Amino acid sequence: MSFDFAAFQRAFEAKDFDAWIGFYAEDAEWTEYRGHNPPRSPNVMRGRPAIARFLEQVCRAPITIRFEDEVVAGDGAAFRVWVTLADGRRIVEHVMLRTTEGKVTRQVDVEAWD
Repeated sequence: MSFDFAAFQRAFEAKDFDAWIGFYAEDAEWTEYRGHNPPRSPNVMRGRPAIARFLEQVCRAPITIRFEDEVVAGDGAAFRVWVTLADGRRIVEHVMLRTTEGKVTRQVDVEAWD
């Protein structure tokens, strides 16, 4: 089974929780590096339940999300995400995915905030 990146992007940008969480393997790991989570102490979510709790918050937030510069090859993908917060501030994320049998098994985000 191959990873459907176009459907993943649609779910992510639409903040469609049910569709979005369906792309993650049960044992997926999502690591975030940002100002308050530097390389020495990144935010790491392990397992689909932990990722689901995070995605529920994202889906409720008054933000917009847009992808650009996607590169998809084999069992991986990389792309940039622009997030616009309700107050106009922005977050830029560079994301790398690893997939197995059509599911995300590892996601790494490096973020910069206004």
